[in-house]
Amino acid sequence: MRSERGYYLNRLIQKMHHPYIKIITGVRRCGKSYLLKTLFCDYLYTQGVKPEQIILIELDDDRFEALRDKKKLREYVEQKAAGDGQYYTMIDEVQLAKGFEGTIISLNNHSNYDVYITGSNSEFLSKDISTRFKDRGVEIRVHPLSYSEFYEAYEGDKHFALNEYLTFGGMPYLMNEPDESEKMRYLTTLIDRTYLTDVAERNHVKLPEELSALFDVLCSTTGSLVNPTGLAGTLAAEKHVRLDRETVYAYMQYMEDAFLFEPARRYNIKGKEYLNTPFKFYPEDVGLRNARIRFRQMDRGFGMETVVYNELRKRGYLVDVGLLETVERNAEGRQVHKQKEVDFIARMASKEYYIQVMDHLPEGQHGENEYDSLRKVPGSFRKLAVINMPFRSYTDENGILIISLEEFLLDQNSLNL
Repeated sequence: MRSERGYYLNRLIQKMHHPYIKIITGVRRCGKSYLLKTLFCDYLYTQGVKPEQIILIELDDDRFEALRDKKKLREYVEQKAAGDGQYYTMIDEVQLAKGFEGTIISLNNHSNYDVYITGSNSEFLSKDISTRFKDRGVEIRVHPLSYSEFYEAYEGDKHFALNEYLTFGGMPYLMNEPDESEKMRYLTTLIDRTYLTDVAERNHVKLPEELSALFDVLCSTTGSLVNPTGLAGTLAAEKHVRLDRETVYAYMQYMEDAFLFEPARRYNIKGKEYLNTPFKFYPEDVGLRNARIRFRQMDRGFGMETVVYNELRKRGYLVDVGLLETVERNAEGRQVHKQKEVDFIARMASKEYYIQVMDHLPEGQHGENEYDSLRKVPGSFRKLAVINMPFRSYTDENGILIISLEEFLLDQNSLNL
């Protein structure tokens, strides 16, 4: 099974001949190399580009071992691209060439070179791009398969596609593994032997077992509000691991840098201000999270939240967790202050959306429930309740779009239905 990764391919096509270096980032094994070496190259051929115009260098391949020397790398490219025509230079796993930044900038200065690079996240991080390339690079962030990509390539009964995605996630290699036990084994191995090893080695972590324990806790608390102090307490109580707050915070930052997790800050809707702590920490892929907890504690609500959060980020939205403070009267008629949560506030330019993710829509219109929180959000912003049930979407009397999880994920315009 093959996914065409049309969203990312179109972004590469849009950036063709752009004067900046095209920098493809993302968690390991999410399909960066496949996007560049297969899908993008295939597109170039359809546009009449000749094979000799494409200079493909795979630095993790022994055939190109000598080019890990940055001087030889530059000489090789300039020799291959000696003509006057347009050349497409693609360097995979560029971090294997020590001190590569200056060489890549120099190559990009050639007017007829279109330069594309990918790198392992353990050495090639999003936060480093602006400083490493002196603002001469444009980032294309690649994620694991979205549900729409997964659904497009899924060859089984489509009725089971969503449940499988919520269980095993969207790491592309899994599309070739029909056996569930093999999927579980692959995800577990990927975490243990690739991701955590990368994080520990890059950051010179002296306590790799403690790092692993924190990863476990973050997976088991997905969708819950967390902070370093509380996580340190949880590690001590549940894992018998002692880490101070500063070390927990540093380890969380390492995992964020490696694209394994992403934080969602809380935003006070009425106060119009951000709250520094606590916040939520969502995994890059729900399947990786489920594998780490050995497919136990698979709360469908948290799994749905993760998938919706990642879908919004993939579509380019900034995503926060909403805090709504209200004053209400209790059964005795007394005023009480309450805090309600709106799962997500998604923003892009001047557009703003309030989204609640639920397993089912509560009966009735009153009472303490998640839907009630959404109804009380002030203003005329677009509001959506995403429900994990099959039905045709509709807008209720409160102006809230009620939409099934599957339709929300499959329709790229679902926020504006």
